[in-house]
Amino acid sequence: MKALVVDDEPMARQYLASILEEIPDVEILGEAANAEEALEKTANLHPDVLFLDIRMPGVSGLEVAHAVNKLPSPPWIVFCTAYGEYAVEAFEAAAIDYVMKPYDSERIQKSLDRLRSLRRTGTEAQERLRISEAIDKMPFKLTKLPVKMEDTIKLIAPTDILFVQARGKRVYIRDVKGNEYPVPYTVTQLEARLSEHNFFRANEGCIVNMDRVKEIIYLGERSYELVMSDKDETIIPLSRSRCRVLREMLKHAV
Repeated sequence: MKALVVDDEPMARQYLASILEEIPDVEILGEAANAEEALEKTANLHPDVLFLDIRMPGVSGLEVAHAVNKLPSPPWIVFCTAYGEYAVEAFEAAAIDYVMKPYDSERIQKSLDRLRSLRRTGTEAQERLRISEAIDKMPFKLTKLPVKMEDTIKLIAPTDILFVQARGKRVYIRDVKGNEYPVPYTVTQLEARLSEHNFFRANEGCIVNMDRVKEIIYLGERSYELVMSDKDETIIPLSRSRCRVLREMLKHAV
């Protein structure tokens, strides 16, 4: 079984490769540190399976998976990640498995056992078709936001989010009860994901749930603040450019 290891972290990449090297029927064709390198090596080396990190700078592993799935004979995808909240998206990308970091040799072996079974029974094409049909028949779209918390994943409804704010190098969700959760997303990513739920970009580092705004305070000189409806009545300042957008919104709301 020919494998390609894709991870932007050298230590993680080398550790996984060392586990695979100990498995007799696995041949490591190479390693890739980013999406561009992964796509190039997949097209040239024709691996049977990609061990693919999800969170990489620039183009994500999910985007790599969707790209390689368009090849005439795409490899199997085994996603490897430290974050549990991408499981639904991994399934949509027709991944055969989803392995959590830190890597465990027994867990990797289980992924390979499944691939061996599919190859041995000649059911690769059927399994791909089954996954594709299952995706088409999914009766729901995950509307809640998955947030990893130690050994569990909490699902937060958009209506329960007060605001999203970047502080330092981290992004946090504040819910209506005052709880805060660090999340592995950028504010821009969450803005796109929550765009259908009446969220508004207040400033460069913050988006707010407009349904949870209690008051809009005019400070003069075309400056505004938003007072949120939590018990602390948190104040969110608007940047000058977003004040103009808010004025237009209010004009059309009257």
